[in-house]
Amino acid sequence: MELFKKHILFFSGISVCTIALIAGLVFSVISALDLAKKSKSFDKTERNLKRMLVANPSPVNENVIASDLNVLKLSEKLESIRKELERGVEAEASIDGVRVAAGIQQYISKYIALAKSHESEYGPSPIEVPKDFAFGFDRFKLESKVPNDANEIAMLDKQRDVLDFLIGELFATHPKGIISVKRQSAKQTEDNKFDDYYGDPSIFKIGSSVTSKVEGAIDTIPFEISFSGKTNTLRNFLNRLAEFKRPIVVRSINVSRPDETIRRKLSDDEDLDIDSLTSEELEQLKEEEKRDPVVTENLSEFTLTLEYIEIVLPEDLSQEEDAI
Repeated sequence: MELFKKHILFFSGISVCTIALIAGLVFSVISALDLAKKSKSFDKTERNLKRMLVANPSPVNENVIASDLNVLKLSEKLESIRKELERGVEAEASIDGVRVAAGIQQYISKYIALAKSHESEYGPSPIEVPKDFAFGFDRFKLESKVPNDANEIAMLDKQRDVLDFLIGELFATHPKGIISVKRQSAKQTEDNKFDDYYGDPSIFKIGSSVTSKVEGAIDTIPFEISFSGKTNTLRNFLNRLAEFKRPIVVRSINVSRPDETIRRKLSDDEDLDIDSLTSEELEQLKEEEKRDPVVTENLSEFTLTLEYIEIVLPEDLSQEEDAI
């Protein structure tokens, strides 16, 4: 203690230096930790910058040329898809309500008559249709009320035109019968079940998972056709549609078996005496044998969902963007 009192200035200086040393060490440690943290942050930022540079190359001439080539290839591909989907004859679309209603009536009468007088390669072969069948236009089979809306009139005319083509192609495959023909309502409302066609069996709504419609790019006019016949009938119908005389795609196919079977008409006639038949009767029998299956065979019922494709995507998107 005496020593401290004698050399108070010396010990005071020592104390100050010690405190300064400790403070310096503390600040050095804190600075080192902060430097390490900032170094890690810098490394992370540098890595992110390198990734961004790789993902977004600078607009040098090589990159600009590569980008232009990609755009050109995509444009050519889009144009190729457009031409493929727009192949075939475009559907008609009149807005003359009286003319459209009369056209639908003529369409119904035409195919009713053709179904009755239909012939296959073996001779007369009427196509069975339900009583008072209207081939997709049940609303018009008894009365021809003319719609007021121009868009509805145009859609009805398109539907009639496309169905005229589809039923004509189906008749060419010689089906046993036509069970139903359905179309989407031509009157576009948010809730179709409360429109003028409520209860119309020829109206249906295609499922969102089935349709090929793409908002702003592809519009479609859907139909559903059910008919009976052999597998070959379906195959021939699909082959005819594949010729793409119209831009029509098949979205779904369902196959079922009817309750009744088709049998050879004379196979179960135990009293038939072949030897007693005249030459004319024998010839008639041979013709019937050709028309009917030799063995018992089930007919199939086929239900096809089809869509008529309309491309609404602008041909020059850049012009549309400039206009916007």
